[in-house]
Amino acid sequence: MASKLCQMLVVIDEKSTIRQSVLETLDDGSSTVLTAASAAAALELLEQHDPALALVDLELPGLDGIDLARRIHQTDKGRHIPIILLISSKPGSWRDFSADAGGVIDFLYSPPDPGLLRAKVNGLIELQRQRREMADRIDDMKRLSKVNALMIGALSHDIRTPLAALALNAELVIRRAEPQGLRQAGERIKAATATLGRQVDHLVNLSSLPGDDLRPVLAEADLAELARSRIDIATGFMLADVDVKLQVDGDVRGMFDSAMIGEALDQLLLLCAIHGAGVPVRVHADGHSRRSLVLRVEMDTVLPDASCQHLFGGGQAVPGLPPSQVGPGLHATERVARAHGGSFVGRSRDREGTLFELILPRSEG
Repeated sequence: MASKLCQMLVVIDEKSTIRQSVLETLDDGSSTVLTAASAAAALELLEQHDPALALVDLELPGLDGIDLARRIHQTDKGRHIPIILLISSKPGSWRDFSADAGGVIDFLYSPPDPGLLRAKVNGLIELQRQRREMADRIDDMKRLSKVNALMIGALSHDIRTPLAALALNAELVIRRAEPQGLRQAGERIKAATATLGRQVDHLVNLSSLPGDDLRPVLAEADLAELARSRIDIATGFMLADVDVKLQVDGDVRGMFDSAMIGEALDQLLLLCAIHGAGVPVRVHADGHSRRSLVLRVEMDTVLPDASCQHLFGGGQAVPGLPPSQVGPGLHATERVARAHGGSFVGRSRDREGTLFELILPRSEG
């Protein structure tokens, strides 16, 4: 028995001379053809089946084809069913259906050419199949997103417990240690646990928000001050042996969520610590543009292929979809930029090194 994706509904007056030829053209054994001789019978079939398309005769008893199309389009199952209207070629035998005719998307003159009828029907069935497959994939992605959020929530609990223990012991070292160097080590451990704790909170918040539901709290802030504070923390532990220079150009004040942008910069600096192998890091707050602020983080090193794949994407392109701008390792940072109405790009190339660039609108408008 054919699947529902291959079903089609044919509604033609049983007295019509073309009824048999249409059925012979469509009922070729590869599809299930549901037939109805009136609007009432067609609506009854829709309660039990979910056809991929409908072929409706304009000249039906009672409700005509256009009125039936509207009724089909108003039902839950029929809302997305494409409808082909079968009309007479006689002048004045049908009224205009382009403005308000439910799901009517095409028409054929009666009697229809078998080859043209078969081509249009097969094309619409294929489109409906693809649409339903896409809907199923979206549902699967939503389910996976929920599972992912639950896993991250459980993992964050397991991470926070040892972080709290580290923070407590770091505080004890700071208070009780006599050598200055040991106290400084305790301060670095404390700063590191605080930063990692913020990153865990940030990831949990991102995982709990579907799609584009991340909503920053905009307030006037200075990008240079934010960058200095985050760099001071980073150079206190994860970039302790790395030369980090901040360059500020122009007016870098704007409207943005300082917590989100700060966490994004933390993430970029952490990536520099992991992949940079001790090379100097340049942070540039650029306020030359009247419309946008630019935050750049750069290193004079090229990342390995595996790191580039994780951070910048570059996987196989998917037909019909735009190419990925970032990989999974930078997805959270890219979401922060997009939530602000901005953008985020990154690259790592020979003779250019590695660049992360976060672009933010200067104001809410």
